[in-house]
Amino acid sequence: MMSVRNRLNKRPFLGFTLLELVIVACVVSILAVVLLNRMQFYQRAAEKAAMEQTTGAIRSALNLQVAALVAKDRTDFLPELLKENPMDWLAQKPANYAGEYFGDKAEGNVVSGQWYFDLKDRNLVYLMHNRNGFFGKNAAPTPIRFRTQLMHAAENFPGEGGQVAGKPVEGVVLEQIDPHVWN
Repeated sequence: MMSVRNRLNKRPFLGFTLLELVIVACVVSILAVVLLNRMQFYQRAAEKAAMEQTTGAIRSALNLQVAALVAKDRTDFLPELLKENPMDWLAQKPANYAGEYFGDKAEGNVVSGQWYFDLKDRNLVYLMHNRNGFFGKNAAPTPIRFRTQLMHAAENFPGEGGQVAGKPVEGVVLEQIDPHVWN
């Protein structure tokens, strides 16, 4: 007859060994690192897409402003658009628009992931939230700055006395001031 002790020795072991537990912990850790890396990638991509969508909306609103002035034969007022806040052209400002600030007054009032208009330089500024993988020309994360710029005709027109009077204004564009690279 089999004793209780013999029956326990013949039963298979029902738990994990220490080696199996370490292997499972390593696999779970590797999967967590890969998941976090992908999550950061998608957060950066989403922020980039949101920023580009806002600049696209501003460019469309600017084109409407220029078209309205051209239709009214008021192209002499195109340079006045350079003084305006581009966010004012939108029917509805983005939820992450912090407002207008003069120069360095935005520090402490504007957090990352927000837009603001710099009244001193007349620039529209976006402060990056997910700065990993985003670098300006000096390899340090910087705010992204945009400005409105006059677009001139491709050729010069002669003025009085046969001299070149300059290039006539054809429109206004929103351009990024410093080139940036998204990784």
